[in-house]
Amino acid sequence: MISDFFNNVPKFTQLDGVIEERNFYPAPADWLIVIADIRSSTKAVSEGRYKDVNLIGGAVICAVQNATGHRDWPFVFGGDGATVLIEPAAKASVEAALVRTRSLAKDDFDLDLRIGFVPVSDVRKLGTDVLVARYEVSPGNSMAQFGGGGVELADELIKSDTSSQQYSVADYSLEGLPDLTGLSCRWEPLNTQKGMILCLLIKPQGPDFQHKQVVLSRFLSKLSTLLGDDLSQASPITKKGLRLSWPPKGLVAEAKATRAGRFYVLHLVQLYIKSFIQWILERYKLRFAGYDAPVYKEEMRTNSDYCKFDDVLRMVLDCTVDQVAQVRSLLDQMHKAGDIDFGCYETERALMTCLLFDLKSSQHLHFIDGDDGGLYSASIGLKQQLSSR
Repeated sequence: MISDFFNNVPKFTQLDGVIEERNFYPAPADWLIVIADIRSSTKAVSEGRYKDVNLIGGAVICAVQNATGHRDWPFVFGGDGATVLIEPAAKASVEAALVRTRSLAKDDFDLDLRIGFVPVSDVRKLGTDVLVARYEVSPGNSMAQFGGGGVELADELIKSDTSSQQYSVADYSLEGLPDLTGLSCRWEPLNTQKGMILCLLIKPQGPDFQHKQVVLSRFLSKLSTLLGDDLSQASPITKKGLRLSWPPKGLVAEAKATRAGRFYVLHLVQLYIKSFIQWILERYKLRFAGYDAPVYKEEMRTNSDYCKFDDVLRMVLDCTVDQVAQVRSLLDQMHKAGDIDFGCYETERALMTCLLFDLKSSQHLHFIDGDDGGLYSASIGLKQQLSSR
C-alpha cells in the first residue's frame, strides 16, 4: 500500500505560504530522497538544446509517477533535473524507471543523467532535516516545497567524490523504455511581455530553518513591492504569450521520449494529428473531447511552478528593465548584509514543459524555466557566492 503522507500534509494555496514554518512537516524517517539531474548542462546550453534538458527533468517526475501509479510523491522540478521523495517500497520500480530514463537521455538526447537515492535518516544524522510543504496551485494539483537543508545535503552527497559511490545508482542499463505518458512540450517559448525574463536562485542564510524563513519572508515582501504587490503578475505565462504553432518544434522530442511500447513512426504521425487538432482548437478557441482551449490557457497560468522552493527559492519572472535593475539592487543589498546568497540570469524567453494527466478534470502541471540555460545559468553565480562564503 502506497503511503498517503503527502496527501495528508495540510495544503496552502497562496505562494506566500512557503515562508510559514508551520506549513512544513517532517518527511517519514524511512523515506528516500531521489535526486536526478543532468551532469554538466553547459554543452547542451551552448548548442541551444536547453529545452531537451528541461524535457528530461520533467521526464524524471513523469517516470516516477507512472512507474508507481501514484501522483502524490512530493517533488520539485529543478530545470536540469528533479527531486522526489518516495517510500522505500517503491525504490525498485523507481530505480528501474529512472535507469531507463537515463538510457533514453543518453541514446536519444546525448545527455548524461545522474541518479541517486539518499535515505532521509542519513541526512538527519548529519544535522539537517527534510521538511515538506504542500502548495496546491489548483484543486487536485499540488507541488511540494522542501526545507530544512536535507534535500540540499542529499544533492551534495550524490555529487561528492567521497560519498557518490554510496548513494549514486551504478552505470547499468535495462531493456525497454520508460513510460512517460503525459509528458509534453508543444508550446512555443514564452516571449517576455514586459522586457526581460529574470531567473533567480535565492538561498537564505541563518542558523536554523526558522531564521532562514524570516529572511525569505523579508525578501519576498520587498520583491512583491518592487513587482507590484502580486507576484502572480510576474508569471511568464500569459494568454498573449502562449503560442502554439504547427507543427510544434518540440514534437519530435516528445515523440522520442514517449514512444515506449509504440512503433515510433506511427506514434509520431499520431502526435502530428493530435497536435494539429489542438492547434485548430487553440486558434479558434474551441472545445472538443474535454479540451477547452480558453479554459486550458487560464489553467496553465495557475498550474505552473514559476516559483518553487527546495532549500533554495527558484523563480522565473517576467519583469520590466527597471524592475530587473531594482531586483538586482535588492539582491546585492541582502547579500552584502549576509542574509542571502543568490544567482541571477536574464534572458528574453521562458520555456515550459508539461505533464498532462486528465484535461477533463483539469489535472495538469507546467514546469517553467528560462531559455539559454535559465535556472542552470543562474546556479553558476550562486555556486560562486557559496564557495567564497
